Amino acid sequence: MIVGTDLLSGQLVVHDPYTAYEDKIISSVNVAVIGDVGKGKSSLLKTWACIRQLMLGNRRVVVLDKKLQGGRGEYTALARFLGAPSIRFSLDGTGSRLNLLDPVIALGGEQIDDAGHALDNIERPTGQMMLLRAVLSEALGRPVTEREGKALRLALLAATRDARERNRVPVIGNVVHHLLHPSADDADALSRTVAELQDWGLDCSFALERMIQEDLAGLVDGETSLDVNLDHPSGLTHIDLSALPTEGPALRVVMALVNTWQTNMLAARSERAEQTVNIIEEGWHVAEGSIGEVLRRNAKISRGLGLATVLGTHHVLDLPPGSPGRALLREAETRFIYCQGSYDDAYACAELYNLPPGTAETIMALDQGTCLLQIGSRDPILVRHERSPREIALTDTDGALTGIVWRV
Repeated sequence: MIVGTDLLSGQLVVHDPYTAYEDKIISSVNVAVIGDVGKGKSSLLKTWACIRQLMLGNRRVVVLDKKLQGGRGEYTALARFLGAPSIRFSLDGTGSRLNLLDPVIALGGEQIDDAGHALDNIERPTGQMMLLRAVLSEALGRPVTEREGKALRLALLAATRDARERNRVPVIGNVVHHLLHPSADDADALSRTVAELQDWGLDCSFALERMIQEDLAGLVDGETSLDVNLDHPSGLTHIDLSALPTEGPALRVVMALVNTWQTNMLAARSERAEQTVNIIEEGWHVAEGSIGEVLRRNAKISRGLGLATVLGTHHVLDLPPGSPGRALLREAETRFIYCQGSYDDAYACAELYNLPPGTAETIMALDQGTCLLQIGSRDPILVRHERSPREIALTDTDGALTGIVWRV
C-alpha cells in the first residue's frame, strides 16, 4: 500500500504491516501514529489505515471515532461515501447500546482466579469478568479488593445462570441485583453469612448502579442494538463516539467495551482469518488504568486474530511512563511520527523508539503532511504523505474554519 514519497530518494514508499509481518520484517502488526494537531496525522489514518486497506477487498476496518466535526464524528463523511452506517453512542437516549454482558464477550473467555489473575499462559481476548473488574475499578476510582472481586464473580455467575434459565440475555442490572442479594448457597460455600457476602459487594453494587444510571445511562445497560455489527458490505464499521464527554468514564468504558466485543467477535470467527484494522483515534483517552490494561491485552493477541491496532495520539508524554498506553506505543513496530511542537515531546518520541541522535530536532522541523516512518528496527525515513484528489476531499477537516466544502 502506498504511503507517500521518500524525501531523500524521491522514490515511492509502500508499506503494509501484514506483508511486513509475513516477510519477518516486523513481529507485530500494530501501528503508532503520533503528531500534533493539524500536522497530517488524521489524513494518514483515514487514507493509509482506512481507505487503502478497504481497497484491497479482503480486509475490514473498525474505527473508534472520538473527534467531532460538524456535529458528528470526523469519519462520518467517509462512512457515508462508502455507504456504511455510523454506529453512534450518546447519552441522550437516541444512540446505540452495547451490552456490557453481551454473550459475544463470553464468560470464561480467559481462565482467571477471583483476583482477576490469569491461571494459564494461553493468549485469549478479555472476557466478561476482566471487563467488569475494569469498569468497576473505574466506577470506584480505585482497584477492586479481593473480597469485592469474589462477590462480583459470584454475582456475574448468578446473573448469567438466571438469564439462561429464563432464555434471556443478562445485563449489568442483573449483576447489581445479585450483589445486593447474594444466595445462601454461595455464602455457605464460603462459610460466611449472607450478610457478610452482601457486605463484600455493597460498595460494588452502589458504584455500578450509579454508573449505569448516570455516567453510562443508555449506553451499556441493556441488550445490544441490532446496528452494532462488523458485517457491513463496505468493510467499514464506524463507531461514532464524538457525542460522549471527554471527562468522566463514559468514553473510556465504551471504547474498551467496543474493543473487547470486537476482539471476542474476531476470536469466534478465527477460522475465517479476517484481517481487521482497528483505528483508535485520540487513543490517550483509554490508555491508563484498568481500562488501558484491557485495551493492551486485546492488542497483544493481534497475531492470532489477524487484528492490527492503529493507535493515534498527540504526544508520547500524554501517556505516563509505565502506563498501558505507553507500552502500546512502544510495542507497535510501525511508527509514523509527525511534527511535535516542543522539544520535550520530540525527544520523548526519539527516546521511546531509540532513534538516532539529532532526530528530535528533525521531528520539530517536519512540515505538515511529512513524517518520520520507522518500520521495525530499520532506520527511520522522511516521508511526504501522498493523497489523491478524492482522498483530499474525504480527509479535509478545515471546512468549519475555511468555509470551503469539498464535494466527493
